[in-house]
Amino acid sequence: MRKVTESDLPGVGVRFDLQTNSGRAVGVVVHQSGRRDLVVYDDRDIDRAAESVELSEDEGHTLGELLGGSPVLEHLDDAVHRLEDLVISWVEIGAESSLAGLTLAEAALRTRTGAGIVALVSDSGSIPIPGGTDRLDGGDTAVVVGVPSAVKAATRLLTRPNN
Repeated sequence: MRKVTESDLPGVGVRFDLQTNSGRAVGVVVHQSGRRDLVVYDDRDIDRAAESVELSEDEGHTLGELLGGSPVLEHLDDAVHRLEDLVISWVEIGAESSLAGLTLAEAALRTRTGAGIVALVSDSGSIPIPGGTDRLDGGDTAVVVGVPSAVKAATRLLTRPNN
């Protein structure tokens, strides 16, 4: 088996990387929420994704089976950090989300889902422990904390348009 490097991503999950025989770098980021990102890295910059595909936990398992399974999966439960039943996930706020542009107070995410936002990250910087007057801007990243079902519900609200 080829060497797979593993890197903890605090507050996110775990990143697994592999160098192919052709010299391409590919990886999988396993988020604490169960989501997986399949990543093909830029040829010139290993830390920059040239392409990324977001997969649900179930889609990740299915793709793994199609590719022939992996001994890495047996070890994921130990690699993903959970405190009791608490998970932390980094969620990009969708520009079309019904919450985009609202303040935290207006969005009432904690009341609606049970999950809380402990930080907001944008190109201009980060806001640790944001208050009710801080805005959820499309394209920014919210650090969401809660039990898995609450984080999943919050992720849906933050990423999908209101239909």
